[in-house]
Amino acid sequence: MSRPGERAYLAAGIAMTLALLWVSVVPAAAKVFGYGGLHYVSHFVAFAVLAFAWRRGLSKAPAWAMLAAVIAFGFAQEAIEIAGHAHGFELADALVDAAGALAGVALASVVRARRAGEAK
Repeated sequence: MSRPGERAYLAAGIAMTLALLWVSVVPAAAKVFGYGGLHYVSHFVAFAVLAFAWRRGLSKAPAWAMLAAVIAFGFAQEAIEIAGHAHGFELADALVDAAGALAGVALASVVRARRAGEAK
């Protein structure tokens, strides 16, 4: 991938990380999607996109390292929500975040492999 392309993904990863941190401290953010199925879908999609962006932005880093970092961030973000949203630790949210991270890293790895195959 070109350096400008990697930089764009890296910028997106940083922006999403900051946005997710902001969401974790703003109590009203917990009410946007409620606590039904859409709540878990939003967690899954957010962390899939986050992991995809970080994996594409730091393409030379091992996939397992990106996966571990995004999963750790998901657990940390849920811990921050204890104070920001005034509720207990939501393990289900953290596990859905982890599943989204796995999907995002996997998709980014498939895209990377395809692009590498096309370059040959």
